[in-house]
Amino acid sequence: MNGFTRACLVVLLSWLMTATARAEEARATPPASRRMAVIVGSNAAVPGRAALRYAHDDARRVADVLVQVGEVRAEDVALLLDPTPAAVLAALDGQLARLRSTPGDTMLLFYYSGHADQQALYPQGAPLLLAALKQRIESPDATVRVGIIDACRGGGWTQAKGLHAEAPFALEVPLHVQSTGSVLIASSSGLENAHETQALEGSFFTHHLVAGLRGAADIAGDGEVSLVEAFTYAKQLTIRDTSVFVERLQHPSFDMNLRGRDDLALTRVDSGDSVVVLVQRRGPLEVVLTSTGQSVIETPAGERQMKVALRPGRYLLVRKGPDRPAVREFSIQAAQSLQLDEEDMVPASFAPIVTKGAEDPATTWAQVTPHRMVLLHPLSLAFAVTFRMEYAHALTPYWAFTLEPSYWQETSVTSYTMGGFDAGARYHLFGNAPEGLFVGGKLGISILGVKDDGANRTIFTLHQALEVGYSLFLWNRLVLSLGVGVGNAFSTARDVNEDGMWHPIVIDMGPRRPQLGLSADYRIAVGVAF
Repeated sequence: MNGFTRACLVVLLSWLMTATARAEEARATPPASRRMAVIVGSNAAVPGRAALRYAHDDARRVADVLVQVGEVRAEDVALLLDPTPAAVLAALDGQLARLRSTPGDTMLLFYYSGHADQQALYPQGAPLLLAALKQRIESPDATVRVGIIDACRGGGWTQAKGLHAEAPFALEVPLHVQSTGSVLIASSSGLENAHETQALEGSFFTHHLVAGLRGAADIAGDGEVSLVEAFTYAKQLTIRDTSVFVERLQHPSFDMNLRGRDDLALTRVDSGDSVVVLVQRRGPLEVVLTSTGQSVIETPAGERQMKVALRPGRYLLVRKGPDRPAVREFSIQAAQSLQLDEEDMVPASFAPIVTKGAEDPATTWAQVTPHRMVLLHPLSLAFAVTFRMEYAHALTPYWAFTLEPSYWQETSVTSYTMGGFDAGARYHLFGNAPEGLFVGGKLGISILGVKDDGANRTIFTLHQALEVGYSLFLWNRLVLSLGVGVGNAFSTARDVNEDGMWHPIVIDMGPRRPQLGLSADYRIAVGVAF
């Protein structure tokens, strides 16, 4: 064999070895999975239940996190806000048709935030039977189907059919879907209500689910968040929050049927555009978006290191607690990675730390609540012939002062004319002065003129009163104020009677008010607030 032949054989063998290696690698690497989602948010009211406020926001957050770190293309997300039931089913059928013609493993994720009961969802306030949804969620057109319902009494979604995971199997390539089956998640059990809150501008469950998918639920520390990790994290924090803020706990429910797998990875944090590595020495920690004051991520206590995917912006890293509160402000840009160590946080007073977007009640009162109101007492004018007005001005959320001018006149055999002025203070029990339930007291003076048989007398009277009442604001401007009180009016004038002794002047003003002496009073007033 000459040198040229030997060289050709070497080149051929090298090519064959390279081709074989590439073929083996291709066989070992599963085809890329295709993931699609139908995300529904419905604020619309249903009979017997009020409209929701944050279902649209919940839906947007879920869609955002799936596109950011869930390896779902933006064009593969159908985001529907207050759709009709027919539109929801059409979107599901459309996504399933696309997945049916997609080679390799696929996944369909359905999410709903809105009203529901044991039999149906209510997008746009109209019933969409769970049975119709389950036909789509259990369709073989997608390799794996995940259904999530965040709604009052949404547990019927999982209770209607008990699903059980088959034997555990190691998930070697988490984000390549290689299991067939369905996963059904509800934010509450069958007889419970799901709760949304202004502080989070969304529901407890969805807030914590999205935070978990961003990386807070990555207990394994591998940079990926599995379905079980995300659900466990959201469930624990939902139970915690509802135990504090509502009367009845909310228990999320979970049923899974994955053939060959006992879990499924939903997000890969490293695929996010901006990633923060949190080195937690003690915790718990919270990441707050400074522009809104909303909590984005919460971590459980304990030593750990985790990656979380965040949108570009300015944030606060907060450690709460009475012993060692601390805070650190940071910014993250697009396509930036940042590491934050809890040891670098700055000690801070607990009071000024931003908490879940909740505003200071005093600040909210100062910015929103009308502080003044002018009232007229129409029944006093109708029945007691007394023109009585009232001006109230709130100085703090709890305290207001009042000024009450009055005028009364009656002409008969004896003519009476009285002008009075009262000043008082009120304490509002629920901190929204001048509105709401109050108790108060007032002091005043009146000048009473009496004309009888051509004689004119002027008498000064003093009066004092205690009152309790309630002022109701209608459309934030009209006011209806009701209450009762007890008062006492007495005169300082004295005269000499036939016995030669000084006695108080006794004036009989008949059944009409104002009366001297001890008396009970009612309060019915209408007016405007500003």
